[in-house]
Amino acid sequence: MTNTLKRCKIFSEKDISEAIFDELALIEIYAKNMTFDFIEIKGDLLLRGEGCSFPNLVNVRGNLSIDAQNCSFPILKIVEGNFTMHHPAIVDQLEKVKGNFKCIIDFSFKNLTAIGGSVELKKSTVYAKNNELIKGRVIIPINRQYEVEKLPKDGIFNIDIFGDNIVIPHQEIRGRINIFGKNVSFPNLEFVHGWLKMESNDQSTNEFTYNFPVLKKMIGNLRLQKTKASFPKLKETSGNIHLENGSYATFPALEKSGGIMINHNCGAFFPILNEVGGNLQNVGFETCYLNTLQKVKGTFSTYQILAPNIIEVGGDFAIHTKADFDHLKRINGKIQSSSKVTLKSLEYIGNLDNINLKDSHFPALKEINHYFYGTHVGLEHLAKNVYFKITDSLYLTKDKFIVGRTQFNHIIHLPHYNLKKLVSILKLRHSSFQNFKTREVEREWDQVNSPLFEKILDKIEKLWNKVEPIKFEVFFSDQNRNFKLFCFSYFGVGNLMKNLKAVKINEAKIEVNYFGYDDNGNEFLTEKMNHYEVHQVENEKLGIFVWGGRNQYSYAVKCWCPSTEKEHWLWIEEEYKNNALSAIASTFRIHENIIPHIKCLKRQGDLLICELKKTIPPRGSIRALTATEYFSLLEVET
Repeated sequence: MTNTLKRCKIFSEKDISEAIFDELALIEIYAKNMTFDFIEIKGDLLLRGEGCSFPNLVNVRGNLSIDAQNCSFPILKIVEGNFTMHHPAIVDQLEKVKGNFKCIIDFSFKNLTAIGGSVELKKSTVYAKNNELIKGRVIIPINRQYEVEKLPKDGIFNIDIFGDNIVIPHQEIRGRINIFGKNVSFPNLEFVHGWLKMESNDQSTNEFTYNFPVLKKMIGNLRLQKTKASFPKLKETSGNIHLENGSYATFPALEKSGGIMINHNCGAFFPILNEVGGNLQNVGFETCYLNTLQKVKGTFSTYQILAPNIIEVGGDFAIHTKADFDHLKRINGKIQSSSKVTLKSLEYIGNLDNINLKDSHFPALKEINHYFYGTHVGLEHLAKNVYFKITDSLYLTKDKFIVGRTQFNHIIHLPHYNLKKLVSILKLRHSSFQNFKTREVEREWDQVNSPLFEKILDKIEKLWNKVEPIKFEVFFSDQNRNFKLFCFSYFGVGNLMKNLKAVKINEAKIEVNYFGYDDNGNEFLTEKMNHYEVHQVENEKLGIFVWGGRNQYSYAVKCWCPSTEKEHWLWIEEEYKNNALSAIASTFRIHENIIPHIKCLKRQGDLLICELKKTIPPRGSIRALTATEYFSLLEVET
């Protein structure tokens, strides 16, 4: 029922004697087979201890969740908040639930007559006074004033108001309110627990069509569409405020709200707003002046908003203005800006990953949680976690690595693996640390000039002789597809094909003329018979799923080095699977306009050198060579 609850955990009778229960309490009971003498609970009750009894409890003013077996509430009559049942309990006298009701078991209530919020049933059948409960709730339509007299006096109902000049006399409403008529008024309404939506079809006036003169608190979302409204005494709403399609609203007393979204052609007035519990964004027709705003718990977009006294942003901070934020101390998300910024008082940043900020000024900065190396020179020492992007799919920190091809703000939420596991993968390809450093770090990894990065390499070297290569069964059974594909790249196509029992579907041999050189540097011609094979493996075995059952296989071409006779494997596309010679030729791609000017090709494994007759700027599309083109141009291969 309240936004801030003091948590009281009960494990024994001693905890009860020491606890102070007031309206701000969330009571969590873990003790078993205990009896409690509460008559009324002013806050929330979360019951996780089996066999507990509440023989005198009549009213729960907050939420009630029964998460344990054999509990008893023999005279409980009212739950004013939400009621959740995960296990059967004695609640024979329960008459009313003012909030939402959620149940995952079959159950029957003897006296339950009213549920104020929604009904959510998960594979369960529930009866209330012999009537089966149905998900959701009946909506009461109001077209004439006399129909208002039939509304439940306790304010527990969902209502659609279609008529004009309707007066709703209730002091509290616990349910969903949809207003479509004009000049609808709520002269006595002080509290709403549910959503409130207004959509006017009357475009003939600029005056406020809805007025809530005494509404003080709202739990639920507020949405205005093509209308205007005034909330002169509303101090607090935990839900979101959403204005769209030319709406305008004033909130002169509002201090706390959920998220706020002001869409195009809309406007709002918040002179004393102090805290926003969600995202804050204004793309309306006028600037929103929030001089008292200090905290936004979600993302804060500063476009069309002036909040000079903001202290904390719980999500991302999107800067669209040159206004100063001299009091801002904490940003739990990241800074979104297209240019450098100056934040004089900023002490904490959750994520620093925007390259546009590299010349920004943060003189008071003390801590960064996640720092993407290269974003801002000289801030590594303030970062709890420094991330180095090594390749398109590999990130390293001081003791972890992450695999993924996505933006950095998504990378930090992907699974992290320790460096021991990375070494076990590297050893699938490299025979020694020096081999790894020479052939991979120096050739394939982005070079990083940082002492922190050197320390990571030192850790890898120290672990090298202490770690065994990862076994195929271990990484192949991993549920993380990115991690599995990363391991595949080190395990090698050939080893993968053998372990997955790939099937040879095509092979071919061709005689190739190679040029060589004797000890005196004289060129000579030698003839060799090259052998190529195409193999296929089921994508299901690779863990690759394709919609519609198409592309059920992956394909690779197998060849042998002319000088060492060692076998090599290369992935190919399906279109080349039926001709082994075309398959190996397809691994060479080049701009189409260059092909007529190629003098010869020289190949060393995956490295192909193309010697041209003359310099030709590459243009047009890139395509694979045909088998005829490839073998007529191939002169050297090792």
